[in-house]
Amino acid sequence: MRRFSAIRRPLLYGTGGLIALALLFAIGSVLFREQGQAAAEAAYARAEEYYEAKDYRAARIELMNAVKASPNWTPGLIAQANVSLEIFDGQTAKIALEQAVGAGAEQISLQHLLGHALWMTGDSERAEILLSDPAIPQDNRAYALRILGRLYSERGDYDLAREAFDTALEIAPDDSRLWTEIARFRFVYADHMGAIAASDKAVALDPDDVRAIEFRGQMVRSQFGLAAALPWFERGLSINGDDIPLLEEYAVTLGELGRNRDMLAQARKILAINSKNGRAYYMQAVIAARAGDYALAQRILGVAGAAINETPGAMLVSAIAEYELGNFNKAADILDRLSSMQPGNMRVRRLLARAKLRAGNNLDALDIIQPLLQSGAPDSYDALLAARAFEVSGERDKAADGLSAASLPIIRGAKPLPQQLSITAAADGAQRNPGDARYAIPYIRALLLRGNVGQALSQARSLQARNPGVADSHILVGDVEAAAGDYRAAAVNYGRAREIEFSENVMLRLVDSYRRTGRVKEANEVLAAFVYFNPNNLSAQRLTAYLFIDEARWAEALPMLLKLRSRVGYNDSILNANLARTYSALNRHDEAIFNAQAAYKIDPANPLVTLIYGQVLLKSGQRPKAALELFEKADALIPGNSEVAAGLKAAKAAYKKAA
Repeated sequence: MRRFSAIRRPLLYGTGGLIALALLFAIGSVLFREQGQAAAEAAYARAEEYYEAKDYRAARIELMNAVKASPNWTPGLIAQANVSLEIFDGQTAKIALEQAVGAGAEQISLQHLLGHALWMTGDSERAEILLSDPAIPQDNRAYALRILGRLYSERGDYDLAREAFDTALEIAPDDSRLWTEIARFRFVYADHMGAIAASDKAVALDPDDVRAIEFRGQMVRSQFGLAAALPWFERGLSINGDDIPLLEEYAVTLGELGRNRDMLAQARKILAINSKNGRAYYMQAVIAARAGDYALAQRILGVAGAAINETPGAMLVSAIAEYELGNFNKAADILDRLSSMQPGNMRVRRLLARAKLRAGNNLDALDIIQPLLQSGAPDSYDALLAARAFEVSGERDKAADGLSAASLPIIRGAKPLPQQLSITAAADGAQRNPGDARYAIPYIRALLLRGNVGQALSQARSLQARNPGVADSHILVGDVEAAAGDYRAAAVNYGRAREIEFSENVMLRLVDSYRRTGRVKEANEVLAAFVYFNPNNLSAQRLTAYLFIDEARWAEALPMLLKLRSRVGYNDSILNANLARTYSALNRHDEAIFNAQAAYKIDPANPLVTLIYGQVLLKSGQRPKAALELFEKADALIPGNSEVAAGLKAAKAAYKKAA
């Protein structure tokens, strides 16, 4: 810290009252400035101590006092800018730096900080000019290039970003912050394995750097699962408990794990630090929606601000709230925009189709849901939704086909949606950008959908060889091999993807391919590992419950099914039917009948629901005539089914005996 020695003041003499008065004023002014400077230096010293302890908010307060005491003291202004950048307050940093330059500081020596502040406040054009200035001193060059690389990466200029980071590494190969930004860049570029290696390097270089720890936590969350990331965020917060990005990541992870109270506590802590934090308001809206208070969720989003309300998560919460409040057209409008932002998001498409159907736009609902049916991996809900749309449109034959498909209580391995791009356009993009996954993947998907499996596999393997650290490249090869019926080879590539990113898509594909090749134990181990780190994942919970049912592990299936229903509600006919099966297997007949009736009221044309209702009544010994009628109806819906035929025979015998 810069120290100031005592100022020697010369003796002043004068004769006459006016001269004496003028001298008194001059002496008072000098003394006032000296007292202000002393206060500024004392506050600066305290700020340094707080800064070393990573208590940046306390440091900022002391530096505000320093600048107030000595407004044109450049060390105080520059320190204020540094601390402001640490807490992502670009506007304050910009003002402080401009004031320092106005007070005599050399701009070129502050240009890396000023460029950082300008980028943070959204003035990327000016930031780029300042940060790319070759006159920036060598000591500040790596810093400038680090921010410049981030700027290029966010703009999508990946080649320029890579060049900036590579040049910065030549200057500062052991800079933890630089390695963190390189990890972030690689993650954005889909090189997840490279991102993992870079984030490891960043933490190794500075184990107390909260930015490195925060991003390492994000990588662990992607690679292993939600629960695995918590210790990293907690470690960062033990170093700086008021770091807002860390608090946000920690809170969101807690929320995704279903720990709503803990997420709420963190959201309130964030708002206590920054009362305008939109992400914290969004978290509170999520909790309100989960509790069923959709009006409250909308009110909270109303104060979150436009910036957060245009993010996909907030848009989804808002759409669900509007739907539950009966505003189906509003919900559809929001989901339309969200679907255009995330065209591959199946959940958004399902919700959009559902909102369109409830709003009376049946043909629109069919247009939205049919690509899911053509993807080769529709959930039973997709078929049911399509059937309802056909039914409302008067096409009852197609509706019956859809209801028959919907009766299958399974989750299939995740598959891609059909590409909107033509094969010609996709091929042109891939040829002009060889090795670029953003262009190669749509081309391979298009080839696959046209049945060109051999060509698709060749292209996919070429992409995989060029991008071994990208999970999607391994998933793509697995998808093509699965389309060719080689599930054993597909499982190998899905396993490679799992090492990089253990996501829901990877888990579903891996479980599906293992089960298709008879490797049930491996499938169950993969599912159990995913559930361990992602206990609140709906697909994993549903798949686990259905696997328990397949293996007749009824006592284990029951709590999982009940937990599912507490989350998705009582209007899922297949879920209610499987609860009825489970209760019946446990000889809890009254509860079995209650749930079977609930399923049948929701979906009386569903063959599986009808069959299970008949089976439950038959086993209970109650209402044998009703049981017989249900089996007869199921036989009419799916004639020739052996399970239905056996049940019908038993129901006839039971009815005859009772009569």
